[in-house]
Amino acid sequence: MANKGNCGKRWPQIRTELEKHLGPLADDDIAMTRERNHAIALARAAVDDGYRRLVSVGGDGTFSEVLNGVISDDRPIAPDLVLAQLPGGTSNELSRSFGQLSLADASHAIASGLTREIDVFRAEAKSYAGHPVTRYGFVLAIVGAAATISWRAQRVPLLKRLGPISYVLMTAFTSLTSSPRPYRIRVDDEAEQNLPMWSLMLCSFDGAGEGLMLAPGADPGDRKLDLIMVGEMGRWESLTKIVPNLGDGSYLAHPKVSRRHATRITIDSDRMVRADVDGESIGQLPMSVTMLPFRLRVAAISRS
Repeated sequence: MANKGNCGKRWPQIRTELEKHLGPLADDDIAMTRERNHAIALARAAVDDGYRRLVSVGGDGTFSEVLNGVISDDRPIAPDLVLAQLPGGTSNELSRSFGQLSLADASHAIASGLTREIDVFRAEAKSYAGHPVTRYGFVLAIVGAAATISWRAQRVPLLKRLGPISYVLMTAFTSLTSSPRPYRIRVDDEAEQNLPMWSLMLCSFDGAGEGLMLAPGADPGDRKLDLIMVGEMGRWESLTKIVPNLGDGSYLAHPKVSRRHATRITIDSDRMVRADVDGESIGQLPMSVTMLPFRLRVAAISRS
């Protein structure tokens, strides 16, 4: 269902392009997802069956599910894994960042055998039912207004069919209806801070979603997260000074926005605040995010 179902409809074309570079694919080498988080189980089963190169066909959500299927207890379940993304979703940040947004370029990268290493982080939060939840991520973790925007955009059926514009509409609506929340934040080994904020983002890649440049220059392999805190501001200020500048990263110049590196972060609030990892709502605060001490290899020709 990636990209409003268009990924599944385009599978014959995607398969043809992939076979140009890899040769014929056996039907047994292809697995179709049937529901949310199904790729987690499929990826785990594939590794158990001896596969060591897993190609995620879809967007960042699909890739994130595959990633969660190949990690257990904060370690890859096999040491020689290579993951890849064939861009078929609304957001294909890994492919975009590595200059492989076309099917031809992505397929060529897979066939080349060249790889890059990307960081992986662990996020622990509380589900909406109150149970502990753990999710591994590679793009970003967000809380506050930004997580509410993602949650709303995905759960309104009509808006979801609109694709990227749904995020634009929900961003405007959320900006006009949300107010800063009080947070308790601890970064690495520093003392806990009490801060009112509109939103908090932890980025490994520089972009996210469709056309958002949240952390320009962020390095997905430097073993650090870019911590961006959007401070206390009014609804009109967030709508006019922050939202329009998310596309090019110029919102970072706002005096109420800060950016720094971090490897461990805990966030809590006395109010209910949503938490999101790689575009999927995982629950609510409290949340802790920790950069893990390994990297995963992904198919990529770009070495920059």
